[in-house]
Amino acid sequence: MTGGQTVRVPGSFDAFYRAEYRNVAAVVYSLTGSADIADDLSQEAFLRAHRDWATIGLRDAPEYWVRRVAINLAMSRFRRLAVEARGLVRLRPATTSIEAPLDPEYEAIWKEVRALPRRQQQVLALHYVDELPVAEVARVLGIAEGTVKATLHQGRDNLEQRLRKSGWWQ
Repeated sequence: MTGGQTVRVPGSFDAFYRAEYRNVAAVVYSLTGSADIADDLSQEAFLRAHRDWATIGLRDAPEYWVRRVAINLAMSRFRRLAVEARGLVRLRPATTSIEAPLDPEYEAIWKEVRALPRRQQQVLALHYVDELPVAEVARVLGIAEGTVKATLHQGRDNLEQRLRKSGWWQ
């Protein structure tokens, strides 16, 4: 203690990485549809966290920071390489270093999720893949809980309509 203040020290980055990597990669996979891209973008997000770990590790929830970075990377990549990414997803086999991030039975659903507006994709992925409650989704994305609830509702409605049109949902 110096001058009556407690000096905070960040926790172990290695422990943080081991605890969070799989969930972050699964969320990014749900947004991109590509295990390879999810792996690359998740590693980039964790590299950025590692580079600034002295600061990031002191945050109340560094896991939310790394999720937000990973989601932003996924959305940026999607905007820049939308056509190429869709082509790669169709041509590449579904091999991955991420162990079964999503049940293959539901791949058709996630394909439709990826066709929804960006914010709906993010909220649905964090809530259903990462199993985060509304309050935590709000913290990750830096938006109000009410916005998360409304976006979840809109996303579910839009997804249902898309699935009915595709014949997946009777």
